[in-house]
Amino acid sequence: MSSVGVSTPWPVFINNFMDKELEEIETWNNLRPLLNNTYNYSDNWEKATKLFQTRLNRKFFKPLQSIIDKRLLEGEGFTIVTVQCAIIESLASFRTGQIFAHKKVKGQPNYIYNESRKMFVDFLHTSSIFKDNFYQEDVAGNKTKDSPFNADDFYTKVRCGLMHEARTKSEWYINATTKKVKNEKVFIEKQGTKIKLLRTILHYRLKECVDIYLGDLKQTNANGEALRRLFARKLDHLFDITPDSVNYEWWNDY
Repeated sequence: MSSVGVSTPWPVFINNFMDKELEEIETWNNLRPLLNNTYNYSDNWEKATKLFQTRLNRKFFKPLQSIIDKRLLEGEGFTIVTVQCAIIESLASFRTGQIFAHKKVKGQPNYIYNESRKMFVDFLHTSSIFKDNFYQEDVAGNKTKDSPFNADDFYTKVRCGLMHEARTKSEWYINATTKKVKNEKVFIEKQGTKIKLLRTILHYRLKECVDIYLGDLKQTNANGEALRRLFARKLDHLFDITPDSVNYEWWNDY
């Protein structure tokens, strides 16, 4: 244990990290046989969703928050948005139960994907946190996609730009903001020819997106059951468990 003002020794830090990883794996390995073919929401499903939430917070949201809170304004927005794009794709794939592979070969299940564009853009067009950013709805509920901003442009010029070239492209820029970020819904704005992505607002909207997903996982209806099947498959894959459609129904290709 470190004393006040003394940094934790690096080997201790590494061991603590590994202990957390092993603890998460053990938790899921203990839960999965209890959840097999039992899709009614229960205390065990609650534990599974808590495992997912804790992992996201520990690995992504808390580190991002620590960067945001320092308010350095020295270019850290690129780091923040790169991680945010990874979170977006992760949440999209959890909702759809899809699993990424670098190559998709003939005969693989339909849930295997190697091209993320469609799933990523579809998510930008459907998740409620992206309303008034990548789609709009009128009073009758009719949706206009890519209004006010184009989702495919975001995928190409921000997500792919950052992931593959460590840059944003064309008219897209990453900015901080002086707005009340925790309550603001719109995280993109136009300034002249520039499109400004307000990364701190997006941070809080993505946290909201996780909360919405966790709430949907708890639904006691057919939609909740379907989401829990896909969720369990994704947790198996997350913890490197071999697909097993014979013993675990959630690995069936549907």
